[in-house]
Amino acid sequence: MVAVEQIDPVLADLGDRIRRALAAAGLPDAEPGFERPKQADHGDWASTVALRLAKPAGRAPRDIAQAVLDALELPPVVEAAEIAGPGFLNFQFAPSYYADLVRQVIREGDDFARRVRPDSERERINVEFVSANPTGPLHVGAGRWAATGDAIAELLAADGHQVEREYYVNDAGEQVRRFGETVVLLVKGEPLTDVHYKGGYVRELAQELVADHGDDLLVPGDEQLVAGGIEHGEGDLDDGEVVAGADDRVDPAVAAHVGALAVAAMRAHIEQTLHQLGVDYDTWFSELHRLHLSGQLDAAVDELRSRGHTYEADGALFLRTEQHGDDKDRVLVRSDGRPTYFAADCAYLRDKWQRADRLLYLLGADHHGYVGRLKAAAACLDIPAGRVEVRIGQLVNLMRDGEPVKMSKRSGDLITLREVVEEVGVDVIRYHFLRTSLDTMVDFDLSVVAEQSMENPVYYVQYAHARIASLVRTADERGFDHGAIDDADLLLLTHPAELALLKSMAALPETVAEAAELRATQRLARYAEELAGTFHRFYTECRVLVDEVEVGQARYWLAVAAKQTLKDALSMLRVSAPERM
Repeated sequence: MVAVEQIDPVLADLGDRIRRALAAAGLPDAEPGFERPKQADHGDWASTVALRLAKPAGRAPRDIAQAVLDALELPPVVEAAEIAGPGFLNFQFAPSYYADLVRQVIREGDDFARRVRPDSERERINVEFVSANPTGPLHVGAGRWAATGDAIAELLAADGHQVEREYYVNDAGEQVRRFGETVVLLVKGEPLTDVHYKGGYVRELAQELVADHGDDLLVPGDEQLVAGGIEHGEGDLDDGEVVAGADDRVDPAVAAHVGALAVAAMRAHIEQTLHQLGVDYDTWFSELHRLHLSGQLDAAVDELRSRGHTYEADGALFLRTEQHGDDKDRVLVRSDGRPTYFAADCAYLRDKWQRADRLLYLLGADHHGYVGRLKAAAACLDIPAGRVEVRIGQLVNLMRDGEPVKMSKRSGDLITLREVVEEVGVDVIRYHFLRTSLDTMVDFDLSVVAEQSMENPVYYVQYAHARIASLVRTADERGFDHGAIDDADLLLLTHPAELALLKSMAALPETVAEAAELRATQRLARYAEELAGTFHRFYTECRVLVDEVEVGQARYWLAVAAKQTLKDALSMLRVSAPERM
């Protein structure tokens, strides 16, 4: 878990003082171990150092806590310190700490909860997510990976790292040739077989390609397609040569040409849908061009062979993955010389490792069996343990009024992510996916998630932000004298509802750091809901635009700081913070 003293300089100073007190008391050195007390009347922070030192020091925790307290020189910002329970050291911060917090939030704006790391602690992190095959539109489940991957990337960037969002485009292999073959048959008006792609989207794509390319569509170009390990391009095929599994009604070279165009067009549609959802990638990685045609796949196999991790059996080349935790050794190159998909996975892993310090994969539940072989491949490539992370997410059940939704009203096919975005909106989709742990299956009910009521979490949080914006507008319209933030007497903020709001705001930096470390977007989403609830209670119990000028000014700036904090939390989830609702 994140050590909060690495984030808050006040806690860093207090932690240093505790360690000096330990030394003065003749006790072993130890981390202060700060945590927030569960009860508000137990102070702002508690140190568990005495509890953790009891065994090595051979003393009762409360005795250790008393020894530390006797030797501890408290900083001015700490108003009181006491021993509680079995040996907690509880600290109560002075009102000046929270007055400074309000000014810090307003002064730093969008940077309030963003961490600046020294270069030695700053990692280059590659986050790969969605990476759906470019042979069809994205379904609603992909929306979960898109929202989650994008938000995790944003959290890692807020935590001070350099982040690259990446989409792996599987534009090589049998599926691409088959996709092109499907389009060719549709253009010719010939029937499809069971092995071809179905659905209204394929027909729409065929019409789009005809409109874009006209008669040239069915003329082989210079595109190359790696189908089953064999490259096909213009002039590559001898007369009468047939590709294994190909439909004899379609020239394989034409299928390769059309397949490349179809995949490129579908990839553009996928990119457009993701952009509509607010997700934009830094890198679209082409398997065909960056692994196969560049020679990177062969280079990866050669490296694995040179490291002594391969062996031959029955004419095929195997990688020794079982000794690294996989359930069996994996084939890299088949007996006929064709590389496997796993070989491409190894090459891709190798390529990414040359560009990053940490690799994060977000995969669906159907890829659970892939984790072992991926980590085994990383070990064979001499990638340090722990540098390849795989997060598995559960599926999404699309519902309407409690009933499953499977068919699209528009095309009669499976409902697409784009249709869901158009129906309920970007913020609704993102927030509802982000507030639930990835390892939990989600029921996404179209009739429930878009309700504009205080029972809807995203509406509840956004309404708090809009409510403060309305308060600020009202203050301006009435000519309310809020003064300057530096002149406001923020020490007047002593009402329990005011203190609760201040403490909630103070928790954002640590929440962001923890959510980033745990790759847990739900932590920040639930924080946003708690902060919104705390503000709503403050708004109810503490009138802002009051006649007592100094009290009104202090509460005004507290509300403005709460608005900024809400905006910060939502922005790191990549959810909008509306000014009006």
